[in-house]
Amino acid sequence: MIRALLVFIFFLIVFTAAVFITMQAPGFASFTYGDTTYELPLVEFVIGLFILFTVFYIVLRLFALLFSAPKRIQSAMDKRRQSKALDCTRDGLTKFTQGDWTQSEKLLLSGADNSNTAMVNYIWAARAAHMRGDFAERDAHLSEAKSNSPEEQSALDVLRAELLLDQKMPEQALASLSPYEDTMRSNPKIASLFANTYEQLGDWGKLAEIIPQLKSSKNMSQQTFTQIEKKAIQGLLMNSQNASDVDEIGTKFRESILNDEALTLNYISALRQQGKHELAESTAANALNIKWSPKLVREYGLIELKDPSQALIKAEKWVDLHTNDEYLYLTLGRICNKAQLWGKAKAYFESSLSRKPLAETYSELATLHEQLDEMNDAHKCAKKGLKLATRSS
Repeated sequence: MIRALLVFIFFLIVFTAAVFITMQAPGFASFTYGDTTYELPLVEFVIGLFILFTVFYIVLRLFALLFSAPKRIQSAMDKRRQSKALDCTRDGLTKFTQGDWTQSEKLLLSGADNSNTAMVNYIWAARAAHMRGDFAERDAHLSEAKSNSPEEQSALDVLRAELLLDQKMPEQALASLSPYEDTMRSNPKIASLFANTYEQLGDWGKLAEIIPQLKSSKNMSQQTFTQIEKKAIQGLLMNSQNASDVDEIGTKFRESILNDEALTLNYISALRQQGKHELAESTAANALNIKWSPKLVREYGLIELKDPSQALIKAEKWVDLHTNDEYLYLTLGRICNKAQLWGKAKAYFESSLSRKPLAETYSELATLHEQLDEMNDAHKCAKKGLKLATRSS
């Protein structure tokens, strides 16, 4: 419209200038056809020429509009459909955020037919179907998305694996992820999905195998990597079959184990279960010297040793630094008990109770009283321990 107006103004200026010039120097325009000659004032010729050109231009424009009318109508209808599809998509996504999965799916599918981003509509429709538990419809929508955008198959396979993992179907998820195993280093999303898959499968060996690939991943955060590695180590320790398995895990992941309290506890517990008490004692003592942990010092007291006197010497050195730790005194009491130092054991148990009463301390003290044939005190401690345990539960 603006372009046409500019053209009209241009020719109007030219016409005005031409009329002005011809009026300044009047003349005639002469036309001869055979024996006939026509003459008319130059001004009239210029005006007529302008009128003729204007009529010709208008006729051409009308013909152009006439012939382009079907295309324009179709374009207008397409734009209207696209606008409606966009509205449906927007409303469908809004419904999704509101948790109205059924309405969201319906709107997203309505907007898919005339949308420039039909794959997006099918993806979110699949998510909506998944959220309402219709997994068959979910898979149908993902198939539609793949048919609509076959070049995006990898992204759709990853999405399907994510949804299958949410459905607790790790075997099927692994089948979708397997072609993209080589991309773990560059794609933290795929790496996390592989880790989640092996975790759900309980395949801790496989999860441990991909740890180096996850560690070298450029885009995975350190926090995410640490969490995955921790789960792998805990799974391996919990499912270790013999002492050599535990030794191998401790050697391979030594730094990670010693830098995490929970892993240190899991490792020492695994060592105890496999009869590696000497290694458990030295590992726990070294860890406690590096960083104090009430939970770890409690575990230290549960380790069975051939010569508990050496452990007692180490533990008593910690008293000056951690004089108010009830678990330290509980551990000292247990070690003294193993060393048959009954009086010392009783004193340490009572010191632990004076700092904070614990059900397990009362239980240890009750057992000691019973062993010393102090039945009245044994019953009192057992009663207090049971009451405390009941209250805490």
